[in-house]
Amino acid sequence: MRRTASIGLVATLGAASVALASSGTTTKPRTPSLAQAAARTAQVRRQRYSLEITIVQDKTTHIVRASSAVAPGTVSVQLELDAVTLPTGDIIPSSSTAGLIEGPFLYERAPDGLTIGGANWVRLSIARIGSTSLALRGMHGMTAMPLLHVLGEAHAYPMTRNASIFRGTVAYDDPIVVTALQPLTVGLQFRDLRVAAWIGPGGLVRHVRLTGHTADRTTTLLVDAHLFGFGRPVQITPPAEGAFLDESLLRLRN
Repeated sequence: MRRTASIGLVATLGAASVALASSGTTTKPRTPSLAQAAARTAQVRRQRYSLEITIVQDKTTHIVRASSAVAPGTVSVQLELDAVTLPTGDIIPSSSTAGLIEGPFLYERAPDGLTIGGANWVRLSIARIGSTSLALRGMHGMTAMPLLHVLGEAHAYPMTRNASIFRGTVAYDDPIVVTALQPLTVGLQFRDLRVAAWIGPGGLVRHVRLTGHTADRTTTLLVDAHLFGFGRPVQITPPAEGAFLDESLLRLRN
């Protein structure tokens, strides 16, 4: 059986690390609340993000890794699904793909170096597919925004005097949380959601860990994300002519 990564499919398919607290002795909090830190981070127009999602279902581990870069009019995502070893011993190979929103177009790279009509990429018109399309939801789901929405709804409290670390819980049935987690949770509902967030200079969220389990406890979730590169330039070059197939031409061929 062959599994391939697809940016479009991510939308429906799908805390204990150490962070450096601020040095010095100031007792003034960096941010009064986790929600305010999340809102402040969401307002940064240029940033980078790395994400690892681990879902263990009936002792079978599924890992998704993503990295993204965001700037006005641009979203770039690299996506990889780790190989999966089934209980039978069979191995589903790893798979990777990429996507790019650049101005009025969405570019999707064929998985695993495959080609479509001799090209590695397909270009779609965002105006034609619509802003709520599965493909666009998948792209935005691999940026920091979903987790920042979750942090905004969390019941979390600072664990340090300078409010550099927050820990708390998240209501799994909160409508905002449900919507935010859809691209990350493979269509499963996870409960007992617990979150930890590390806040860096400027009161910006730098690291997030989210855990949970299904109601029957047969499946667990771990989301580990890092945010960085705030305000730094994001320079992404779209695929050159000849490297992509326009989706309108693909429709004519079919």
